[in-house]
Amino acid sequence: MATTDSSGRGRLRPRARLLRTLGNDLISNDKVAIIELVKNSFDADAKNVVVRFIGPLTPTDGRIEVWDDGTGMDAETVESAWLEIATDNKQKRTHSDGGRRVLGEKGIGRLASARIGSELSLITRRGDAQEVELLVDWADFDREGAFLDEIDLAWEIGGSDLFAPNGTASEIFASNAEEWHSGSGTLLRIEKLNRSWTEEDVAELRTSLTRLVRPRPAHLESPESDFVIHLDFVSTVDELEKFSGSVQPPQDFQQPHYRLSGDVDESGVATLRYEQLAPEIDETLEEKALWVSDRRAPLCGGFQFELSVWDRDRQGFDKTVAAAERSGTALIAANLRGFRADLNEVAGVSVYRDGFRVLPFGEKDDDWLRLDIRRVQNPTLAVSNNQIIGHVFIAADSNPLLRDQSNREGLLDGPAYDDLRTIIRAALSMLEVRRYAARPRAEKPASTRGGLFDRFELTTLRDAIEAKHPGDKQIMGLLDEKDRAIQAGVEEVQQVLSRYSRLATLGSLVDNVLHDGRTIVAQIIARARIRRRELAKEAVPCRERLQVADEALARTMDQANQIDQLFGRIEPFGGRKRGRPRQTQIADILERAVAIHRVDAEERGIELSADVHDFEVTVDESEMLTVLANLIGNALYWTSTNRPDSPRKVRVSAVRNADASLSVFVGDTGPGVEDDVRDLIFDPYFSTKPDGIGLGLSIAGSLVQDVYDGDLRLVDNPQFEGATFEAIFRRRS
Repeated sequence: MATTDSSGRGRLRPRARLLRTLGNDLISNDKVAIIELVKNSFDADAKNVVVRFIGPLTPTDGRIEVWDDGTGMDAETVESAWLEIATDNKQKRTHSDGGRRVLGEKGIGRLASARIGSELSLITRRGDAQEVELLVDWADFDREGAFLDEIDLAWEIGGSDLFAPNGTASEIFASNAEEWHSGSGTLLRIEKLNRSWTEEDVAELRTSLTRLVRPRPAHLESPESDFVIHLDFVSTVDELEKFSGSVQPPQDFQQPHYRLSGDVDESGVATLRYEQLAPEIDETLEEKALWVSDRRAPLCGGFQFELSVWDRDRQGFDKTVAAAERSGTALIAANLRGFRADLNEVAGVSVYRDGFRVLPFGEKDDDWLRLDIRRVQNPTLAVSNNQIIGHVFIAADSNPLLRDQSNREGLLDGPAYDDLRTIIRAALSMLEVRRYAARPRAEKPASTRGGLFDRFELTTLRDAIEAKHPGDKQIMGLLDEKDRAIQAGVEEVQQVLSRYSRLATLGSLVDNVLHDGRTIVAQIIARARIRRRELAKEAVPCRERLQVADEALARTMDQANQIDQLFGRIEPFGGRKRGRPRQTQIADILERAVAIHRVDAEERGIELSADVHDFEVTVDESEMLTVLANLIGNALYWTSTNRPDSPRKVRVSAVRNADASLSVFVGDTGPGVEDDVRDLIFDPYFSTKPDGIGLGLSIAGSLVQDVYDGDLRLVDNPQFEGATFEAIFRRRS
């Protein structure tokens, strides 16, 4: 009979199938499951782990064994630790006896075996203790109606002697490893596989295992890894034998075309080393700030990284072949197509925590840094995910906010993870700049610098054809007709680009207008409420009421004028058609340009000012503001990369030249432009910003050159140690 009592007590009692559910939900596939088991061997201070595939690899007959020569377990440890799911032992004891930072803090890695097969034999030995053998039939946990505490597991002590000095383990390790620990270790024998294993499955597993253990960074004098993974195939098909042996990175990718490695401190400042294959470069760079915000330090903490990049074209492959010949090694890839295919398999940026890889970072098609999107936005400069093999090294102790997702794959989204990506992309941008400078490019006349459209003309081609076919009026007529069509198209593109440039600058104004406009509106609303309460008081004489109303209206008019000034900043970027330039005061334009960036400058702690002797100019105000917006925006960004205690100033000025042209200067106290890229900064799509598109200077230069017959150039300025750009405006076309 049902009870109507309003209170009671009870306990959660999980069904036995919960463990199977956890194993399937938290371990995404068999490859990840094996990696989890290998990580347990690492935590046990193993020097070697041997993953044996004993065929045929089918659900009925096959089995997979994971042998390690670690510390092993005695019966007490098996009972108190291995059988205790989600144990907190590794959270309390964060380092192994051998000093390794343990990886399996959640205590659920053992469930990975259930993902691979339904029967598990655990045989383990610790030091001089007797071996312990435990049998787990995961199918028992699927028994209908069974609760977890109703599943009995029994172990036997001393029933086997696999890890004795002359036992089977010695034979296994002797045939796979050069050195191994003797007398202790663990075997996980998994039978009744859940599915068959194919050659493709094994190939993917081996590729993942090659990057599982932290590689030795080129820029650090660190020891070689003391943890080696081996694959062994017994009674399997012949096609799998080629995967046998110790797992090593592919030999073809030991000498990258470009490599940047570094040590990043907690403030985001990095000590860097850059290496290049051809022409050969190996240099240590000055400390670089990879984190540009001084409002807070990066939350990801300090870390190390190594980014290696390859060119995927014919010239890149030839460089790899030449490097292999010099070192006396043979390439596995026989041709460019094979080289690209092999690079596809191992490309990506992997993350390692305390020496072990965090999945799925670096897996095929895992573009967690969004490199392919950067490549689409800037194909000239940016590298894609299939060009890079990268390693990022973090630690649980020094990067506590970079935490695993519950499924043990990937890191939790959040500010720390975002900061890590920002810093890595900033480092990659530095490599991309040096790669761009090293790659061969067609020479261009100095006059084309800054001109985005100068390449769309046929003068050189026309001269060559005329020299080869003199007097051929038909060819020359067709060529002239095509040239006119191209120039007409260029003019249309210029007009469209000018409109979009105005829109981009208008976007910079939005934050400023919203910030100031909301402040003014809030003041009007607050004052109106106060004055209404004063006017509502019956005891206030009429004369005082009129005085209150008059003061309120006067203040409202002042604030309305401020709003009108805000609208005035936007007005030049409205939808009006481009007409004749009008006369205006240069001081008004420069002050308006400064006002556009005032909020940004204040947030970055930069003193932004205009210094000008006022005079009248005839220009299109929106066009000049577009140029200034690009130059000031760049100056603010680079000045903000200075250390907080460094001077932070950006100054805008203008002078009229002797030939009646107008020169506008934007100078800053930022880091300046490095000598090796001074001639590149005006190239379309070239940018030294981490996520820059590389069109700002090109658009500004094209507008100055194509519309005003002027020039945009980098000049020396003794008053500013950073960069100073001069935009020369002549007569508008």
